[in-house]
Amino acid sequence: MSNNYPVVLVHGMFGFGPKELGDFTYWGSAFKVATHLARFEASVGPVSSAHDRACELAAQIKGTPVDYGLEHSVEAGHARFGLNYSGKGFVPKWDENNPIHLVGHSLGAPTIRCLQHLLAHDFWGWGSSERWVASITTLSGVNNGSTATHYFGADEQTGLLPKDTELTPVLRFLEVLTAVTGGYKDSLYDFDLGHWGFVRKGGEDLITYLQRVGKSKFFWGRDNAVYEAGLHGAYAGNGIWATYPNSYYFAYITEQTYKGWFSGRYYPEPFMNPAMLATSTYIGQKVFTQPPIPVAKFNSADWWENDGLVPTYSQGNPHTNGNHPVGSEFSSETPTTLFEPGKWYYAWERGKDHGDICVTPQLNQRGWQRRFYTNLFQRLADLD
Repeated sequence: MSNNYPVVLVHGMFGFGPKELGDFTYWGSAFKVATHLARFEASVGPVSSAHDRACELAAQIKGTPVDYGLEHSVEAGHARFGLNYSGKGFVPKWDENNPIHLVGHSLGAPTIRCLQHLLAHDFWGWGSSERWVASITTLSGVNNGSTATHYFGADEQTGLLPKDTELTPVLRFLEVLTAVTGGYKDSLYDFDLGHWGFVRKGGEDLITYLQRVGKSKFFWGRDNAVYEAGLHGAYAGNGIWATYPNSYYFAYITEQTYKGWFSGRYYPEPFMNPAMLATSTYIGQKVFTQPPIPVAKFNSADWWENDGLVPTYSQGNPHTNGNHPVGSEFSSETPTTLFEPGKWYYAWERGKDHGDICVTPQLNQRGWQRRFYTNLFQRLADLD
């Protein structure tokens, strides 16, 4: 049997929505290939936590004001309500009988998993359940966190950014974004931190604005993207966000590194996006003096192979905490009838860096990317 459930695509950290960077699109050819499924592109906080992003995502899908929740907002220290999407919902009649497919890249992975968790607990009083989500697909997802957060200044044992780091981690992130997008357009980019009280003032340059953000509780607390994308944030999330028995789960793993013959470390392959060379090299040899998370037999080397920003060890099924059943490896040729709900299935996309699967594929990979999304949407449409 097939379905016609809409697909909602959710960008990652420092990602952007339609027209937020002019004509530059985050999703590459995802909206250019043919499918009968309706597709929608979300725009959520690029540096916000999975919880805050999930709340913004829910409001955009349903068409309501953003409600971050009273308890969470008080604990985090920001406003409870955000932008109002009333009358603008992607799927206003969204419910158990009209579920959706969720696709998340990078930090979009924990965002959509958090959303299903909130729906399962009827967080907004809509009478929702986990059945509002037909499937979850993660692309290069930080399902178990990335050691790259330590390159940006996060503490090894807490996952938090030290209070005295101020602007340095943000500037490192912007260096990556600038190279990926071919030029950072600060006049267009929106950090979506209005609920924290941070709105760029008229005539305020980007650096001055970021200096204000860098000195705030948002920056050095847990309610931000850096903590959420790290091993500590993922460990916490994996213990809370369940894998539900009636939804389908798919994880695509990207990698573009090679193993050093003598060192055993991993290094970026020649065609990796130059913006990721430094982070890829860092991830490929990162050694922890003490296990950062309480998992049995933690081994730093497990986290070395990567796609430039996320270790491959992280991109498959959630495994550092909680109970998340695993199905098997699959490909575009795998019959849909072999997939069972309640299990994580995974596929490898080798020779692809973190941006190839959505934002900026290499010239010789554009055909591959079109085929990738054609196959992805067809598989989602074929699910029972």
